[in-house]
Amino acid sequence: MPATLRTARRVRRTAGPGDGGRAAALRGRLRDLGQDAGTADRAVTACLVWLADLLVEIGEGLDDQRSAAALVDEAAAVLASTPRPDRGAARPPAALPEPLTERELTVLRALRKKVSLRCIAEDLFVSHNTVKSHARAVYRKLGAHSRTEALHRARERGLIQ
Repeated sequence: MPATLRTARRVRRTAGPGDGGRAAALRGRLRDLGQDAGTADRAVTACLVWLADLLVEIGEGLDDQRSAAALVDEAAAVLASTPRPDRGAARPPAALPEPLTERELTVLRALRKKVSLRCIAEDLFVSHNTVKSHARAVYRKLGAHSRTEALHRARERGLIQ
């Protein structure tokens, strides 16, 4: 077995359980450079997948089956150290690219009622077309296509309760 593989195995055996080693250090450095956790994890994962692919490719080109198998084992270990997304953690909603105006917020709050836009217009003492325009702006700014979706996204962002 090549000396490099023996060294890699020895380093891996001496690392503590769950110790990401160099991958964790790379993630930390990327975060120090201002990358958010998701971006840092994606960059590290891409590097580790590339490295594992390279190890398998080298192993396929070797005549020595033992060394090839060791390289494939190392590739599997590299892939096992890829960052796992924390699916349980709630991500904060992204900020709106364009904030809602006071009147749009008023219309948004009124959308919670199960009444027509015409009724909302009467309650707000504005024209039906004005309420339609504000509702369209709310949908666009929230990236929604329906009243239900707009209300859901507004609740996620804490705009309404």
